[in-house]
Order: sequence, then structure tokens, then C-alpha cells
Amino acid sequence: VFGLLVFGVQELLNPFVLFLILLIVLIPFRRAPGYVLLVSVAAILTMYWLLATTGFLLAPFVLGFGLAYVLDPLVDALVERRVARSLAIVLLALPVVGAGVAAVLFGIPALVGQIDDLVQAAPELVALVGDWLSGIREFVVGIPGVGEDVVPDLANLDPEEIVAFLQERREQLASGTWRGVLGLGRGLGSAATVAGYVFLTPILTFYLLRDYDGILARLRGLLPRSREAGVVEFAREYDVLLSRYLRGQLTVALIIGVLTGTLLLVVQFPYAFLLGALAGVMGLIPFLGLVLSIIPAVIIALVSSNVLWSLAKVAFVYGLVQILDSGIISPRVVGDSVGLHPVWIVLALSVGGFFFGFVGLLISVPAAVGVKLVMVRGLERYRSSELYESPQG
Repeated sequence: VFGLLVFGVQELLNPFVLFLILLIVLIPFRRAPGYVLLVSVAAILTMYWLLATTGFLLAPFVLGFGLAYVLDPLVDALVERRVARSLAIVLLALPVVGAGVAAVLFGIPALVGQIDDLVQAAPELVALVGDWLSGIREFVVGIPGVGEDVVPDLANLDPEEIVAFLQERREQLASGTWRGVLGLGRGLGSAATVAGYVFLTPILTFYLLRDYDGILARLRGLLPRSREAGVVEFAREYDVLLSRYLRGQLTVALIIGVLTGTLLLVVQFPYAFLLGALAGVMGLIPFLGLVLSIIPAVIIALVSSNVLWSLAKVAFVYGLVQILDSGIISPRVVGDSVGLHPVWIVLALSVGGFFFGFVGLLISVPAAVGVKLVMVRGLERYRSSELYESPQG
């Protein structure tokens, strides 16, 4: 009985309930020093718990709000031209929703089929890699002072066993692609995930877009009058920085994906659709995007019948895309006024994805923008403070 009581209390007093209790208990001390800091830390910890436990449920809502945020300026532009807001939303949302449904119904099966073909081509790849690794081992062992026991014997690797292992798990690889693309997580079935992302997300996006300005107005009405001006100013700076990055980077990634896939089709390189989609997704990651997207293309070229010609195709396509991206696409679309360093973006994506999975990837860049603005404002306050200006001694 005592064990059941402890379990019941533990389930009842989850971090969210404890946070509400803390807020109630601290009401008499709301003007005390350290109150804001304590509540802020508690709110951050509660949000961490909420995202870690229910992130898979929040993903369609986060994705819907993100789409609403990106599409709202376009909706406002159509409304200014005397188009009804609901009609403007439908006109803008139909291509986006249609592209998403097409990707789920047609694109993902094509990706799975190409992955299946790649698994079937694995024997040549494994044998080639095994020969290369064995040659590297012989070279390393030949260095004075390096014994054979230092480098593992790669000759014991059996390519047939590796290929058999991959073929046995071909279905798992295919289903893993579905789960990865759909953001499946923590116990939901694939059918529920498809329903959530294909049907729930567009509905949420529509209603958020229809009431977007009203939602912002109601949130502003909840702000304390004494802090309204400062919060609104911060929100405007945040909006400018985030919108420039998101709209610019999404546009660049889409162009890179379409351009890469089209060029690979033109030069008749295998798995062009798969590699183009990968290049588009990886285009969201600064610096590492090109490297991560070109590795599979190089591997495919190495197992082709004409290795040198295939490598030349890869070098031509990805080199041309990189030149166009760095010289024309990114400067024209994104420009130099975004203010987010690529290393900062990579760090945010890594931390967000590690702790919160798919939802973490969605919120990592907005969170990074907020942290950057807080740090910039904190640095400005420090430089204008007596601590910074006071003479030494």
C-alpha cells in the first residue's frame, strides 16, 4: 500500500504541477530579489521536462506554428490586395500542403526504393572498402615502430556476412526512413504519425494563420504595462533576425535540393532523387551540409561500373552547386545581415536534436536567436555599467 501511495504521489507531483505550486508559494515574495531568476530557472527546467516527455505530441503544433510564422507576411500581402484572409491562406497553403502530401505519398516510397537498391549494391561497396582498408593497414604497419597488433586485421572482415546482415534488415532500413522523415518518436505508430503530420499540421497552420494577428495582440495584452515596451522591442528584434534566417535559409535549401537533383538527373547519375532530397535537407546546416550530402554520392560513384567518370559527375554537379550557392544564391537570398554565425547554428541544431529529437531540431534555431539577443543585450548592459566603466584600483 505504501509503495502504491508513493507511486501515486510521484505521478501526481510531476514537474509541471510542482512548477505551478512553486509559483503559488512564491506569490508573497514576488518583489523579493532573486524572484525573477528563480522562476526563470524553474520555467526552463519545466520546459525541458515537457519537451523531453511529450515532444512527439507537440511536433505538429510546433511545425504548424512555424509554417504560420513563415507564411504570415505573404498572407498579409494578399490581404492588402483585398483578398479575403481565409482565401489567401488557402491559396498559399495549398502548394505547401500539396508538396508535403506528395512527399509522403510519392517521395518517401521513392526514397525507400532507392535505399533498397543501394543495399542490393552493397557487395561491391563492401569489397572495395575492404580492399582499401587492407591497403591502408599494410601501409601503417610498414611504418617503423608500428606493430601489427596496433592496427586490427581488416582481412577478417567478410563482405558476404556484412551484405547478408544488411539484406536481412532491409525492411528495418526502409521503415527507419519512414520514421526518420516523419519524425516518429517515443511510442507512436506510423499511422498516427502520418495522420498528425499530413492532416493535423495543415489544419493547425490554417487556424493559426487566420487568427495570427489576434493571437499576438492577446499575448501583448497579457504583458505587464511597465515592461510592455521593452518586451515588444525585444520581440521585434527577434522577429527580424529569425525571419531573415528562416525564410532565407529555407529558400536556399529548396533551391539547392532542386538544383542538385536536377543536375544529377541531367548527367544520369543514379539515385538522383534521393541525393537531391538529401542535399536540400543538409542545406539547412551551414558548413557541414555540403560535406554530409556529398559523401553518399561519392560512395555511389565508387561502386559504379565507371568509377572515374562517376566521380567526375559528382565533382561537376556538387562543385557547380557550391559555386552557385556561395556566389549567387546565398548572397542574393540570405545576404550578410542575418547576424547568426554558422557555428552557432550548428551548435544549436546539435544540442536541440540530442536532447529533444525532432522537436529539438524545430525549436533549436529560434532558441539560438533568443539566446543570442539576450547575450547581446546583456553585453550592452555590462559595457554601460559602473563595473565596466570603473577605473582600476
